[in-house]
Amino acid sequence: MAILLENASVVTLNATKPILEARQILIDDGTIAQVGRKIHTEGTPITKRIDCSGMIVMPGLVNAHCHLTEILQKSFRDNMRMEIWRGYRATTEDLAKLTAAEIGTAAELACSEMLKNGVTAVVDHFSTRPGLSVDKMEAVLGAFEKTGIRGMLVPSLRDQDFIRLATQSNGRKSAKQTAPEPWREEVLTVLARLRRTRSHCGMMLGPSSPMNCSDALLREVVNVAEQFDLGIHTHLLETRLQSWAAHQIYKKPLCVHLARIGFLSSRLSTAHSVWLDDREIDLLASSGASAVHNPASNLKLGSGIAPVAKLKSRGVNVALGTDGGDTSDSYSIFEQMRLAAYLSRVVAEDPTNWITAAEALRMGTVNSAQAVPAWRGKIGMIRSGYCADLILLKPSLRLRPLRDVVHQLVFCEGGQSVHTVIVAGKVVVEGGDFTQVDENSLIRRVEPISRKMHRLYSRIKKVPDRSQKITRELYKKALAAKGLPVRFLTK
Repeated sequence: MAILLENASVVTLNATKPILEARQILIDDGTIAQVGRKIHTEGTPITKRIDCSGMIVMPGLVNAHCHLTEILQKSFRDNMRMEIWRGYRATTEDLAKLTAAEIGTAAELACSEMLKNGVTAVVDHFSTRPGLSVDKMEAVLGAFEKTGIRGMLVPSLRDQDFIRLATQSNGRKSAKQTAPEPWREEVLTVLARLRRTRSHCGMMLGPSSPMNCSDALLREVVNVAEQFDLGIHTHLLETRLQSWAAHQIYKKPLCVHLARIGFLSSRLSTAHSVWLDDREIDLLASSGASAVHNPASNLKLGSGIAPVAKLKSRGVNVALGTDGGDTSDSYSIFEQMRLAAYLSRVVAEDPTNWITAAEALRMGTVNSAQAVPAWRGKIGMIRSGYCADLILLKPSLRLRPLRDVVHQLVFCEGGQSVHTVIVAGKVVVEGGDFTQVDENSLIRRVEPISRKMHRLYSRIKKVPDRSQKITRELYKKALAAKGLPVRFLTK
């Protein structure tokens, strides 16, 4: 099916010509075939014409790190550090015993929220309790197909617990590993099925975090990724406690250890990357790895602010992610772009080191595509030969008066102007409405699942948990190790 966009104001991501006016874009077989003032379409039957007069046409936004099923616990918690928050989230999931159908429904809702906010591609770092299974992974892939979003499924892997390791008197040598969850057979089964289809979705491997994985598991992940040409995605040094624990476990900076075992490479993207030292930043840069900034989540959980300007200055590609529905509390990359720009002005005195609107826009589009090996040079820009992942915005009141499109997309837009969304050349949102999803039916299906989880959480949060006390004591040690005061919230 060929689509012709006419009279388009095109966001180029080019510094010298950020906007091209009165352009046509020809989409053929899911790909951007031509961009120009007057396109010759002879020999290409046009099945749909879209008049973009008064609209902004921009690359689809890319969410380079999130957890789709956390939408079921949206805004359940507040005033908690990440490690305590994670315990509550995991226990709630344990008790809920979500079925594959429930997981698929949750993923479908999160993907739908993203599409309506202009996100056309998403990386789902997927974890489920009690563990991975073929039917649950395929439920997420099914949600990608149902909604039409370009999805990357990243099964979360782990075989140890970093807090237990950090508190062992003899470190890693005496620490007992948790029973490893079977993953290789299940993941490769799903991958084989996926590659037999013409899906525009894919898979990567996702160690939960390096400290929650043994060196043997990390090496196995690298070997499988190389054998099957897969990307690798992980959480990295999200909190101050993790930074302290890394030194307790490895007796050296974490990225120094990861470089030694061959884990760092251009296949890798690292979510959060907040507590990196200069040496670690240089190691990420030299390896070609990408960092994924999750500003809203890091703010809500009090985890810290990623050194984005420093990462960029050393040559690290910096992407954007939303994290989960109970940390960012939304799946909007427009919000992350704005926060990324604002936060850079808190940590850098020199305005030349601040993240500009144009840089933030690149972080939410082409940079995030660059973080995923399978998407590099294929999405994130409006260019001939790229996949046709586009959003059309009909400027809402928040964008009026409209004078600088790039500045206002970052500093004013929140998703309200999204009118039409095209993924792989297929219109999935038109006039603000889904073309493949029954929104009201989807909401009705999600409600009883989320209610069940909220009842469970309301029950467990009343029960004292010894692990919370341990976490608070460890934070005191982490703060004291840096000579910082140990006053912080006790919740």
